Amino acid sequence: MIPASQAVESLVHEYGKLVFQTIYGLSGDWEESQDLTQDTFHQALKTIDAARAKSGVQFHAKAWLLQIALNTVRMQRRRRNIFRFIPFSRLQKEELSETSSQQTSTDILNDCAAPVQPTGYGAIEGIDPEVFVAEQDAVRRSLAHLSEPLRLCLLLSVIGQFSTREIAQMLEIEEAAVRQRLGRARKQFQNFYEHESGEEIIEQSEATNKTNMSQKRLPNHHSNIERTELRFPG
Repeated sequence: MIPASQAVESLVHEYGKLVFQTIYGLSGDWEESQDLTQDTFHQALKTIDAARAKSGVQFHAKAWLLQIALNTVRMQRRRRNIFRFIPFSRLQKEELSETSSQQTSTDILNDCAAPVQPTGYGAIEGIDPEVFVAEQDAVRRSLAHLSEPLRLCLLLSVIGQFSTREIAQMLEIEEAAVRQRLGRARKQFQNFYEHESGEEIIEQSEATNKTNMSQKRLPNHHSNIERTELRFPG
């Protein structure tokens, strides 16, 4: 079996962007998403051996990693809710005592953390930066309008490329509920994107029919997200 550190380093290279994009799509905060992405891989390093031993040949690294990312976002929100109840003097003492113990685990992934957001992340050659940034911003704002259950299903479907069944397993809900949420999420995203960007969105079938009448084809609601891949400029 591949050592945990080597396995997680491979996951960073393969799924680092996916984890960041999903977390950012949920939080909407660039710096916090960077931190939570690192937290996700630190947690993965701690638990991957147990996860592989438990699942055996059924171990699905991508789904397992995204589940950790979702739990990391949820835990961050819980910490926010209780933070104001922690006395500052106590926080300072605990911070000093925890520094040395945290440093070792933090350093383990320092060398392989960079691929999560490489230089130039978000840039696409041949595209007007002004247009690209404006589109990304419209996508971000449109996603922010969605309720979290709808946004999460849409992110896992479009960005994560998970099936309805896989999403249902990850979220512990029925497949019918996932299909319902995806249908609502796509429709709402379409409406919000049209409002935010001023660009009409044409469904795939409708766009195909109009191709013979015009050389210009507008993107459907999925391609708007897929084309930008939530690669917001940093």
